[in-house]
Amino acid sequence: MNRFRGASRAVQAIRFSSSSASEEALYLNPHAWQGLPADQIFELQKLRKKYMGTAYSPNDEERKAVLSTISALANNPKIGYAFEIDNFKERFMNNTPMKERGLPAKLSNQYVIGKGATPHEKRRIEHLNRVCAYEMPLLVKYRQPYVPKPKTETPLKLTYHTDFGKETSNKFNRKVILEVSVDNLKLDAKQLHKFKVLADEKYNSETNIFTMESNQYREAAQNVNWLVDTFNKLLVEAKDLSKEDFADVPEKKTKTKQTKTLIKQSKTGIADFPKEWKRPQDAPIKKHAVVNKLVDALKKKGDQQFINKIRP
Repeated sequence: MNRFRGASRAVQAIRFSSSSASEEALYLNPHAWQGLPADQIFELQKLRKKYMGTAYSPNDEERKAVLSTISALANNPKIGYAFEIDNFKERFMNNTPMKERGLPAKLSNQYVIGKGATPHEKRRIEHLNRVCAYEMPLLVKYRQPYVPKPKTETPLKLTYHTDFGKETSNKFNRKVILEVSVDNLKLDAKQLHKFKVLADEKYNSETNIFTMESNQYREAAQNVNWLVDTFNKLLVEAKDLSKEDFADVPEKKTKTKQTKTLIKQSKTGIADFPKEWKRPQDAPIKKHAVVNKLVDALKKKGDQQFINKIRP
């Protein structure tokens, strides 16, 4: 009897050790995956592929376990609505019009019973919370103050346009404007004078800004490339004083809308001149007025004929 009890205890110990070993290496026993949650089955399949490497080959038990998760991965059932008594009132009570009785329940403004988040969504949110709590504060050691580059190193300012449409090749979306403040170009007096003369109307003397735009190519990037290349050629030509410095050519002053309106307002007509300035004796004499005389004679003749007709 004692021998039988000792043997049974040994068998129980062996079973216990084998069960613990199977729990530790569950990914090696696909036949034990039946009944586990879908997420755990997929995790075990990943572990099995990872540790077995090239020796991995799926068997029937593994396929059956994976196929058993179809019911868990199926679409969620229709969400149930609470307050069925309200739906009953809408459908069958006397205060409901006859035309609306028997129609499907109105689901608007109804309390929806929450299904709860699925496990993988919970894990994802928890992971993001851990990252925000423990990893993001570690980025403080990489923080650096923002020091913008001086405008003399990056003088160009490019302005793009968009109408938020799908077509990017129309005239509006492909248009690019290049603006440069002349003070940021590091030019001396002669080079600056030559640059202003070559720029002509594209240089605004009041704002001291050079402006150039382009929409001749189909894409905005092509127009940017052309604008930058053209400006670089202009700048190189302005810095080269060996050929011509245009010292005898004056700079062209820009007339803005305000200056144009002031010029129009300041203009005075002939009626505004002083009367003592009027000298009719110095006016040119009309020597040959043959056409005017003929026209006047014809008018007089026509008038006289008309009068003769109506005269009694």
